[in-house]
Amino acid sequence: MNKTLYSLITAFGLALAAPAMAQDHSTHGDHGAAPAAAATSGAEAVMTVGEVTRVDARGGKLTIRHEEIRNLDMPAMTMVFGLKDATQVAGFKPGDKVLFHAEENGGALSITRIRIAE
Repeated sequence: MNKTLYSLITAFGLALAAPAMAQDHSTHGDHGAAPAAAATSGAEAVMTVGEVTRVDARGGKLTIRHEEIRNLDMPAMTMVFGLKDATQVAGFKPGDKVLFHAEENGGALSITRIRIAE
């Protein structure tokens, strides 16, 4: 099989599988986010609505189905986030509705603030 055909078949297969997989963006970033110098302070942080779908206590990560993350110019999706304070992961379970603030820092996305939505 030639290289071009193999590449097309592989790309098509990945495109079909991609919607079923949660996106793990905890190790890369810059989705149109403002430079670090223009980052928002804690009091001004844009909070995003989401729902926890999976908890990785060992890895200190939460999988969250979220609305658009405005400060990162990221559309609504389900993805894996690392927590700036990994000990917070113990306070959440699948099904929890949350408000969170995610930031890009050094090429990685992480949740810097999170709480149960009221």
